[in-house]
Amino acid sequence: GVNLTINEGEVMTLMGGSGSGKSVLLRGLIGLERPDSGSIFFHDEDITKLGEDELVNVRKRIAYVFQYGALFDSLTVKENLAYPLREHTELTGDQIHKKGIETLSKLSLDGSEGLKPSDLSGGMQRRVGVARSIIMDPEVILYDEPTTGLDPYNTNQILKIILQLQKAGATSVLVTHDMHAIFKVTDRVAFLRDGIIRTLGTSDDIEHTKDPVVKAFVHGETP
Repeated sequence: GVNLTINEGEVMTLMGGSGSGKSVLLRGLIGLERPDSGSIFFHDEDITKLGEDELVNVRKRIAYVFQYGALFDSLTVKENLAYPLREHTELTGDQIHKKGIETLSKLSLDGSEGLKPSDLSGGMQRRVGVARSIIMDPEVILYDEPTTGLDPYNTNQILKIILQLQKAGATSVLVTHDMHAIFKVTDRVAFLRDGIIRTLGTSDDIEHTKDPVVKAFVHGETP
């Protein structure tokens, strides 16, 4: 029952209660979930009809930021960032190193390249996960609960990079319950309820909605 168009260059937030379908929808946008019916078009190509090998090319253009970073524990920060570049580009070792350092700097992670994930705080792990996801310069970035459990500093670092990427032309789709994040960076919000989009509008529309269910969710009340 979901019918949604995500515009190039916007920040779209998928919001709703647990079990409403947000994460399933997000994973569907990159082919990690297969819908039972319907289509998902990316630049006029229906990705639901693509095989795993064909999806590799889509995933070079659509990045997925996992909730807790999903870093390789045995690799250093530098090696985590280098992995997608070694797999999917023909860059030299020096070029990969330079791009890794530049990407870490964007997320205020200078000097962390030699550390292992176990040496990092939770917030730093999350930011390294973002760095690895954007190092291929994707057109679209999908964020699964990017600020959940983070302190204000790390939350602001994540929000800052989302806005910086938008200025550079990237499209972002966020799954989040973080009202602060929604109203600070979002262009539009799709509110999901029982697997359908109940409300679609700007962050201001959602914040001042008359819909009792959406209003209660935003303000932490019982509808």
